Amino acid sequence: MVPKGLFLCVEDLSGKRYTTARDQWVARLPTADEAAALALPMGAPVMHVIHTARAEDGSILEVSESVWPADRIMVIDDYQVEPEATEPEAPSEV
Repeated sequence: MVPKGLFLCVEDLSGKRYTTARDQWVARLPTADEAAALALPMGAPVMHVIHTARAEDGSILEVSESVWPADRIMVIDDYQVEPEATEPEAPSEV
């Protein structure tokens, strides 16, 4: 049993604080093993998510990977819209 939130345990053990996290979502066809494990019909897509959390110095504190049937999830992106345009801090990866 973890006595508190996992990220708090990682911070205590590493002496570093979480500062950024990135979730990469990719829709794709499943591998044969994924299709079997998830009991997917032929041709059903999955969502593959890789979560990476970093400390201020850029070191990786956490990585997790998940695969879900695409027809069984919902992604909601809720955010504030700034009143004035600003330059992005980093270039888009799109």
